Amino acid sequence: MSPRKGLGLAKILIFNPPHPEGKGFTREGRCTQEAGIWGTQWPPLSLATIASVLLQDGHQVRVLDCPAMGQGVDALVEVVGAFRPDLAVWNTATPTLAADLAVASRIRQVAPRAVTAVMGTHVTAFPDAALEVPHVDLVVRAEPEHTVRDLALLGDPPGAAVQGVSWRGKDGTLRNNPDRPFLPPEAIPAASWEALDLSPYRLPLKARPFLIVAPVRGCPYPCSFCTAPVYYGRRLRKRPLGSVAEEICRGVSLLGVRDFFVWADTFTADREYVHGFCREILSRGLRISWSCNSRVDTLDPETLVLMKRAGLWMVSFGLESGSDAILKRSGKGITVAQSERAVRMAHDHGVRTSGHFILGLPGETRETLAQTISLALTLPLDIAQFYAAAPFPGTRLHTEAVQSGWLRPGMEFSQGRAVMDLPGLPGEQVDLHIRHAYRRFYGRPRAWWNILSMLEPGAFRGQMKNARQFLLRF
Repeated sequence: MSPRKGLGLAKILIFNPPHPEGKGFTREGRCTQEAGIWGTQWPPLSLATIASVLLQDGHQVRVLDCPAMGQGVDALVEVVGAFRPDLAVWNTATPTLAADLAVASRIRQVAPRAVTAVMGTHVTAFPDAALEVPHVDLVVRAEPEHTVRDLALLGDPPGAAVQGVSWRGKDGTLRNNPDRPFLPPEAIPAASWEALDLSPYRLPLKARPFLIVAPVRGCPYPCSFCTAPVYYGRRLRKRPLGSVAEEICRGVSLLGVRDFFVWADTFTADREYVHGFCREILSRGLRISWSCNSRVDTLDPETLVLMKRAGLWMVSFGLESGSDAILKRSGKGITVAQSERAVRMAHDHGVRTSGHFILGLPGETRETLAQTISLALTLPLDIAQFYAAAPFPGTRLHTEAVQSGWLRPGMEFSQGRAVMDLPGLPGEQVDLHIRHAYRRFYGRPRAWWNILSMLEPGAFRGQMKNARQFLLRF
């Protein structure tokens, strides 16, 4: 790294690196996974919010989402060589970590004076390991926007006086600066999407352009498997509703987007805030369509009716397991009965439902796996996704897996394949049950009727092709 003093305005490249196998891949806080069952590529929210604060400061900013654009490492290097950034910042994910960090060497070849910085939940949990990779200069820990804003000043050496940064001293010593306090709600930036090519981002089943809006950050729930607190902390931070509504208005008026994914780890945790959000949309006459995540224990009929009036068409529930014992041990804090009530309530009110299940959590047996699959088949779900429990760094599950010796040697962490051998339940059995779950759920005529009923004419061919390719894996 060549130290650079006080450049003032800088040229900054922020990007999502290519997937090592050329696949679509989302890296967004706790969600680091291949494009979903319908080939969905999420708009990169963190890149857009970082761009927002940098553009406000007057920097020259380039934003690139390689997986969405189908760009490999050579194409990325070509962009870097042409742009010659002073600072390059990119997202990382546990499943693609080695390839993500290796990008630093390629960048250094064509932009030798660029300062390189990586971010994401994995490197937040293990910054020293990331800094041992050649040409990775800095690690941005946790919430990235204002940390990157300070890095853009490129002091001497860069990052030395910046909160929330880990870096390598001139003597090779790895140093972890104090944590940066999480932003107060009013300081959380709205996304700036203008710097991105939005053409690759299409709503599942609808094939219409969509954007992500994030009204809330932070998650107070103690789920053992989730990295959300690593990125955004545990305190619920609710952005001012006027700011959120203005962000949606800009998406509609400037970009022509009317479909949104309301992204929050616990959007429905505060009932009054959700009501205020819906009333803001209705009072402004915003005719939009949106989906969101919800816990099953934070939704009631009155709230659901208001959400639907404001444009809600689908709600995704983290159901995780069909076993109360598994749910309790994982710290999820819900019951199977609550899951059943919430999904049926949404279905009865005409809101589409998506259920997410995690197989292979501690305490899992063949019997509890069967209970989870049975629950998925019993509930009136329109979409179901089944994941392998992944002990990502920064979670209690990771600590438990390491201490208990459950990790399977030589395997990269992924939600697509089991990486733990639990007592009495080898990872291969979990993988078999995941394949069985997909075959059972989508092998029913009712499931395909639900899907067909959600498709719009322009989306039929592409979505059916994505679905077929995905299911052929099982």
